Amino acid sequence: MSAKLHLQWVGRKRWCCLLLFVLPLVGCNRDSYMKLFGYNRASLLKEFTPQDDEALARHSLNLLRQGRFDQVKDSLDPNIRNGETDDALTAMNSVFPPGEPTSVKTVDSRFIRSKDGSTSSITLEYEFVPQALPTSGNTELRPRAWLLAQVVVQTRGNIKTIAGFHILPVVKSFEEMNEFTLVDKGISQYAGLCLAIGASSLTLYAFVLCIRTKMGKRKLVWLVLILIGVFRFTVDWTSGQWSVTPLTIQAPPVIALASMYGPWMIEMTVPLGALAFLILRRRRTSGFVHSLPPTMGQMPDAQTPS
Repeated sequence: MSAKLHLQWVGRKRWCCLLLFVLPLVGCNRDSYMKLFGYNRASLLKEFTPQDDEALARHSLNLLRQGRFDQVKDSLDPNIRNGETDDALTAMNSVFPPGEPTSVKTVDSRFIRSKDGSTSSITLEYEFVPQALPTSGNTELRPRAWLLAQVVVQTRGNIKTIAGFHILPVVKSFEEMNEFTLVDKGISQYAGLCLAIGASSLTLYAFVLCIRTKMGKRKLVWLVLILIGVFRFTVDWTSGQWSVTPLTIQAPPVIALASMYGPWMIEMTVPLGALAFLILRRRRTSGFVHSLPPTMGQMPDAQTPS
């Protein structure tokens, strides 16, 4: 193979790797993937959400929104009730816009089981449409608003209590906040994406090169090792926050994950298997290059005198 053709072939492989990594994230939304398996995000999230806990969370938030604090306090865990409870409930009630929400849906659910019971964290999204509000003889248009409400439900035996409320107003929907887009991102997201594409390209290049290399029975072992990475870096695509997990083995080296409505998480590792294969192959090739006959396509300037 000539040097020019070899460079073109490598370049095509790298572009293919980039497309394989980016197009599924940019070109398709999560609902498109779910439909392939006969699901949508709402139905799949419902299967992983304890229905009794979700019902208690919705009921408690409705009471909080309506200002029925005494009934809310009846559901609170005794460990969080104190003299400041009324003030805290009043402050959270004031965050809710006036009027009825046009939609309330569950956007996140976490569940932890322990020896003495379980704890679930359920996040609901409230949407309020624009409304005209009278103010001092004038009419003010209140824009569309969203609000995220997280409720922590503890279960001990047959008793369920509310262990926490967290209310957060947001400027756009939870789904829109966490969609994958290349617009208006910071250096941390772009750096993570470039590293992920680089690790994917290197792994794909080594994998294809291993397939084309005559190695006998060891080829299958190397094909598996090439797909292994170590020392994981994770980038939250929404916030740009990085986290590191040193003692990690992952296959393949780069993975993009997301919950039903949550942020995309790009997990990348050092492609140790691919690097080891390329280094070993280079050493073996350089060790035997002087014995290759001219008919093998060796370029004249790369020949080693005997």
